[in-house]
Amino acid sequence: MKQNRSNGWLKVLLILFTINCSLFTATAQQTDFQQACTRYKDFKQAVANINRIIHKKSLKKDIVTTGGACIMAPDMVSISTNEGRDKLLMKGTRFTMTVNGKEHSTDSKKNPQFATFHTVLTSVINGGTTDITKLPDVSIQKTGTSLSITVIPTTDNAKKQKRMMYSKFVLVLDIKTSAIKLLRFVERDGGFTDYEFNKFTFE
Repeated sequence: MKQNRSNGWLKVLLILFTINCSLFTATAQQTDFQQACTRYKDFKQAVANINRIIHKKSLKKDIVTTGGACIMAPDMVSISTNEGRDKLLMKGTRFTMTVNGKEHSTDSKKNPQFATFHTVLTSVINGGTTDITKLPDVSIQKTGTSLSITVIPTTDNAKKQKRMMYSKFVLVLDIKTSAIKLLRFVERDGGFTDYEFNKFTFE
C-alpha cells in the first residue's frame, strides 16, 4: 500500500516537473523572440540585398538570382529578384508571388497554409507583439546569435492539407541586430526556395 502511494506521488512530481520545464522553455523562447524583434518596435522601414536560391531535385544545379528587399511597418514585406521578374509580396493578409512575370495571389484568411506564417511575420515587424510560442504550428530554436522559427502549416481539412504547396516555412533572425538572415519556403517534394538577406539596414 505504501509502495503504491509512493509511486503515485512520484508520478505527480514527474508531471509537475515536466509542466514547469515546458513553461520555462516557452518563456525563454518568447524572451529570445522579443529580443530578436527589438529594433522593429520603432522602425519605419528596413532594406536588404537578397540572394534567392531555388533548389529542386529535378535541377542539376541550384538557380541563384539577386535583388533587394524592403520591409515596412506594420505589415509589408517586398522582395524582388531576377531584375524584377520574380517577386514576393506580403501586404496585410495578401500574399503575391510573381515567377517569370506570372502573378499568383492568395490570402492568409482563406488559405490555411499561410495563416500562422502571416501571424509570425507580422509579429516580427511589429516588435514581437504576439506570443508565438503559443501557436501550435510553431517551433523555435536558438543557435548562437541566431533564432530559427519554423512554421509547419496544418489544417483539419484533409483535402486542403493535401493541396498545400508548402510543407514548411523557416525564418531566421539575428538576436543581437534583429536582422532577418533567411526566409525559406519548403515544398512538399523536398525542394525549397531560400531568400538570403545581406546588408540588412534599418532606416
